[in-house]
Amino acid sequence: MSVTGQVANPLVLSVENLQAYADQAIVKHNIPAMSVAVWKDGVLTQAAAGCLNINTGVEATTDAIFQIGSITKVMTTCLVMQLVDEGRVNLDKPVVHYLRDFMIADAEATQSITVRQLLNHTNGIAGDYFPDDEGHEGNLIARFVDRCSFLPLVHPVGEMYSYSNAAFCVAGRLVEVMRGMSWFQAMSEYLFEPLGMAHSIADPKEMIRFRTAMGHVYDGNNTDRWVLPERAFLSLGQAPVGSTPAMSAENLIRFARAHLEGGLNQQGQSWLSPESVKQMQVSQMELPKTSLLGTKHAGLGWGMNTYQAGNIKTVGHGGGTHGFYSMLQVIPEQNAAFAILTNGTRPSAIGGLTADFLSAVGGLNLQEPEPASTTALAALEKITGEYECLDTLIKVTSTGDKLMANILYKIDPLPPLDVELRHVEDLSFAAYNSRGERCLAIVFLKPNESGVPQYVFNGGRLNPRIR
Repeated sequence: MSVTGQVANPLVLSVENLQAYADQAIVKHNIPAMSVAVWKDGVLTQAAAGCLNINTGVEATTDAIFQIGSITKVMTTCLVMQLVDEGRVNLDKPVVHYLRDFMIADAEATQSITVRQLLNHTNGIAGDYFPDDEGHEGNLIARFVDRCSFLPLVHPVGEMYSYSNAAFCVAGRLVEVMRGMSWFQAMSEYLFEPLGMAHSIADPKEMIRFRTAMGHVYDGNNTDRWVLPERAFLSLGQAPVGSTPAMSAENLIRFARAHLEGGLNQQGQSWLSPESVKQMQVSQMELPKTSLLGTKHAGLGWGMNTYQAGNIKTVGHGGGTHGFYSMLQVIPEQNAAFAILTNGTRPSAIGGLTADFLSAVGGLNLQEPEPASTTALAALEKITGEYECLDTLIKVTSTGDKLMANILYKIDPLPPLDVELRHVEDLSFAAYNSRGERCLAIVFLKPNESGVPQYVFNGGRLNPRIR
């Protein structure tokens, strides 16, 4: 199915025209459906548009549940922080103090990785390991942690940032061991119930109770045609990472409001301590500079942006899973938040939607200034080479007067991407696709004595140089 269309006079998003904007946005971005919710000035506004499942034609409504992907990581972090509030977990103790059987391929790193480093992505564990657990029974989260024993380090523990899915499986297992219950039960009892998130599930067996969106993926390399994936959700073993949870956009706003309101639920009851709420939003590490508009930092679970214009800070997390993309952003100083849920594998759509909402809700202009010139190849020839992690293989070459990169996605259901790299500053580049659209930011890191970078930072992940 294709839903490509033309929007004659695209709307400028405002809270007042949210439904009309949603109706147009699914056509503009060619996505099956979306559900959005905004909290601003003490008022909740919602909208939904499109089709939840192209095979059945079920209409999207605001009470429909969509898989939220990696926004789940913030929720897993909250489950850990509740244990911190209770004095049962110390963030700066090694993980092995709580999980005796935790092990990665590097024995020294195994003994030193702390709980905090799991939650702020400075642990160094190669994070994009997605084993096929279909057909297996038992505790698949525990099984996943057992299988981490072969995962290598991508950087020395605590020295750099690299987004690690595997680390949050370990954090989810820590919750299970300390609570004496499954992570799925902990999500229900310690998060959904106290926050009144009645349209939320962690265990996909519960999806039949709700009006549920199906994910949609590209039909091979045809990015204009949608098909349903073979499986409705990914491995239960990676649930703490975001493979299974689904909820309505309004329920995500309930979660965001608890973080805006010092850990209180909507009945004024304490759910998470103010200290833990604050600590989750304290910078743990500044990320490599990918934007001229501001800086990015890692908190505990949360990602954070500080924009130079107005010195506005946002706290948030995105998600991408089996045919879904999502975004949750909180603007603490404005007591505002928004949630976007979509059921199509189109990264450009969630990027464009997020920019529109940050403008409408937060007053932010996210138009990046264009690079002043193309790459000075003579000075940057040492950048060329191949960089690889479990998720992607990036080949950087020079062609004529251009620096090019080919990105091969080894896990995500996305076609290979060829981009031109245009120099922004230092070793930071803007990547442009074949249509001339700016689509990525790539930073080369840790040049050796000869000036040859040892890493590429792409999408939050480090790709070590392999040749």
